[in-house]
Amino acid sequence: MSLERLTPGERGEIIKVEHCGGCGGGCHGHGHHQEYKHDQDKHSATATRAERMGLQVGKIVEVLKNDGQLLLLLVDEINIAIDRSIARNVHVKGCAACI
Repeated sequence: MSLERLTPGERGEIIKVEHCGGCGGGCHGHGHHQEYKHDQDKHSATATRAERMGLQVGKIVEVLKNDGQLLLLLVDEINIAIDRSIARNVHVKGCAACI
């Protein structure tokens, strides 16, 4: 399920981060989509904007606010604000360890 569907208080584990779309590939720094290579530096040019903000596969995320346009998230004890277009491309699953 996409992160945009979580409601305040819900948590999930990030399982996939896709290209955000609509930016012409600028979130990757290349002008075209490439998969993030997890064995490279986490701030490499192939990382999506969401990944550079800390929304990476395996991270636990908690939704603090979801007003339909913006989401306020808690990841690694850091608050992150993202818009819906980014949130819809971050996929999460519920997890027993994050309840």
